[in-house]
Amino acid sequence: MGEHVAPQTVRRLPTTAKRPPQATAEAVGRRLLDVIVYTKACRTGSRLSFDDLAEASEVGDWKMPDFKAACTYAAAQGWLRIDGDALILTTAGLAAA
Repeated sequence: MGEHVAPQTVRRLPTTAKRPPQATAEAVGRRLLDVIVYTKACRTGSRLSFDDLAEASEVGDWKMPDFKAACTYAAAQGWLRIDGDALILTTAGLAAA
C-alpha cells in the first residue's frame, strides 16, 4: 500500500507510412525483364525499342528514374544490351526470367 506509480508516457517514433517504399533497382530490373520476356514475348536477340516498351501498361506507368534504374540493373546483370534507343534480350536474360 502507498506505492506511487508514475504515469508512463508513450513516445511514438516517426513512421514512413505516409510514403510508399521505393522499389529497388533489382525489383524494377526483374519487372522489366518479365515484361520483355512474358508480355512482349521476346526471345534471345530480340530488339525492343523504348516506344514499344511504353505501350506495355506495366512499363508505361513507370517514372523515368525507375525505368533508367531497371535498364541499368538489367544491363549490369547481362540480361539486356542497350543499343541506342533499343533493348536487346540476351541469353542470360532469357534464362533469368
